[in-house]
Amino acid sequence: MNSLSLELNKEQEVLIISDVENSESIINQVKELSKTVTTSLSKEQQQQSNFDHVIIISNKPFNSALISMYSNLLKKGGKLSIYQINENETLVNSGMDFLIGGLVDFKATSNSTYKTIVHADKPSWDTNESSTINIPSSNPWASIQGGDRINENDLVSENDKTSKPATTLDDCEVGKTKKACKNCTCGRAEEEENQSKPKLTKEMIENPGVGSSCGNCSLGDAFRCGGCPYRGLPTFKVGEKIQLPDDFLVDDI
Repeated sequence: MNSLSLELNKEQEVLIISDVENSESIINQVKELSKTVTTSLSKEQQQQSNFDHVIIISNKPFNSALISMYSNLLKKGGKLSIYQINENETLVNSGMDFLIGGLVDFKATSNSTYKTIVHADKPSWDTNESSTINIPSSNPWASIQGGDRINENDLVSENDKTSKPATTLDDCEVGKTKKACKNCTCGRAEEEENQSKPKLTKEMIENPGVGSSCGNCSLGDAFRCGGCPYRGLPTFKVGEKIQLPDDFLVDDI
């Protein structure tokens, strides 16, 4: 029994599968340390997870296809122990097979009697098992002492509430010939509204575009400023009289 180095107690149900000779003495010692010992399985037992410990003692090559079956025989938190008299490098290096079969904490060792010893555990949880997390419904900040909290209103003075940022007309970084931006906040839109729009004169018709500050008057309404006196007129060449079509003043409707 010392060669097995097992930790058993009277509350455990053990399954022993052995194909070596003279294993009766080991089985009897396991019976003394555990609640029950089973050495053969019925078809019904093969479908149940009844055992706290499954012990395999063999001198034959280990069949890794049986790992899942051994895992299913174990209860949650159960242990599988495999003892082989000869060295078995394939078994020692098969930790991934045990993990895929549902067993964790794979360990390989040996002693003077068994050249290959493998232990693996079945997790105490099932695959796809979920657990409830209790989230407090109350305000988590309520547990903080008042002395550790800062009222954000105390950070704002009366001056902060009434003062407005100082702005200048050119804060938007555009030239004076440019139009105010959409949703203008710098004051340019108000100034443009207050400015008197220039009126179209006969001189401006006879000699159009001369002295234009933006240079876009002759290009058409798509390029003209909002207060351009030439808005509504056709395109023209700078310095040449604007020729209005005969139907210019006739309603389209």
